Amino acid sequence: MSTEDLLKGGQPIKIEHISGPEIKPHEILEFESMLRFQDEQLFGESGFEKSGRVVITRAPARLDVMGGIADYCGAHVAALTLEHGAVVGCQVREGGQLRALSLGVDNHALLGLQISVDDFYDRGQLKSYNQIRQLFARNPKTAWAAYVLGGFYVLLKEGKIKRLPHGATLAIKSSIPIRAGIASSAAIEVAALAAANAVYELEMDAKEIARVGQIVESRVVGMPCGPMDQITSASGERGAILSIHCQSDPVLGTVSLPFRTRVIGIHSKVKRPSNAAYIDARTAAFMGLTILQKELDIETLRDNYLCNLTVQEFRRKYRSYLPARMKGQHFLNRYGGTVDSATEVNPEKTYHVRSRVEHPIYEHARVGKFFRCIRDAAADTDHVKTHLANAGRLMYASHWSYRYRVGLGSPQVEQIVNSVRKIGIPGGFYGARITSGGGGGTVAVLCHGNISSGLIQILAAYKLAWGLEAEVFYGTALGACQSEHTVLQLSKA
Repeated sequence: MSTEDLLKGGQPIKIEHISGPEIKPHEILEFESMLRFQDEQLFGESGFEKSGRVVITRAPARLDVMGGIADYCGAHVAALTLEHGAVVGCQVREGGQLRALSLGVDNHALLGLQISVDDFYDRGQLKSYNQIRQLFARNPKTAWAAYVLGGFYVLLKEGKIKRLPHGATLAIKSSIPIRAGIASSAAIEVAALAAANAVYELEMDAKEIARVGQIVESRVVGMPCGPMDQITSASGERGAILSIHCQSDPVLGTVSLPFRTRVIGIHSKVKRPSNAAYIDARTAAFMGLTILQKELDIETLRDNYLCNLTVQEFRRKYRSYLPARMKGQHFLNRYGGTVDSATEVNPEKTYHVRSRVEHPIYEHARVGKFFRCIRDAAADTDHVKTHLANAGRLMYASHWSYRYRVGLGSPQVEQIVNSVRKIGIPGGFYGARITSGGGGGTVAVLCHGNISSGLIQILAAYKLAWGLEAEVFYGTALGACQSEHTVLQLSKA
């Protein structure tokens, strides 16, 4: 943002720094500049008051290193934060109005939405999740506000707060590319909830903020998701892969990368298409879970997590019970629905049940092996390349499973993975895989040493083939709950 752009809003206002880190990410510094120079986007009709406190929080994007969509089946997953982040500024307002502003997220124009806390109620009772989803979806141009304001409803619905004592204005500014497969929505949800946590003094920890954020995405926005994205954005650490066991009480840990080793993201610049393939894959996995539960009453599946089955017992005892394909109507007639509240079986569709169950069970096992390889590489420096090569093979196997067991992928992503594999270990590249919901987006790449020459070749070949400038995501960042939020006091100069 140029000095001229900043100054067009008016003369500077006084800002007192109440609390927060001394060293701040560039997105927060830019947000503070917009406040200081009364940027017209921030102080418009639906924006901030020019006096009062503003709480500023930041949540990073995430890179799905291994595990990805298996999170909804209770898998072990590996995820990393990225330098890109979403910033939310929150200012308390008198009355019960909740306002959301989007300040050029992914270069989109300014949008705004205002609702009343009373809109969450019907005859004194909180509305249902379906009703709130319809509330935010009624105007497609402002439906994005569900990611920001939906959390306030979930805090009430889940009993985190009895009532909202006042309204709030929230302004969002994000450097995370939308639909790149690096959890731009989760970062906004987590940043908004971190701000609400500070403003209302709720004392939620990172796990609880992540859980509420997942509910926002699944039940308010209506996009089924597992817990990986929100947990990573809330709890991630610099320079380490987050180890997450995606069950009711996720077990968190971090695994440091060996010296001169990193995982980068290569963004294909192909926007991920609709989430239909991902939703169908998830639906089919839960259909398979239901079949095994009702046909065999397997004790290890009573918590509704497919990944509690080992690969060996699944192959030996249970795989044969699952149909390769099954019509939705046939399933509904025989078994009713599934336990997944985020999806519904379409009676007109035919689902690939067996392969969609295989993927999360096998992926869960691969992730455990992947972490062992990374730990061994860090501990056994004389054989670091051997251990990283083993980890890379697991990434390639994961990529294959995404494509052939789950049916996700795109030719552009396939070229990036193939280019990485072709240049290979001599160029510093050890493994690569499609990430997140597939169908475009970003490729995760395991690297060691100097990769500059090989990376130039990969990007040049990609541009020649598709006419697209791929973007490389380097670096990591602290999760929203691992860094101190900033509190500023505004007053007229």
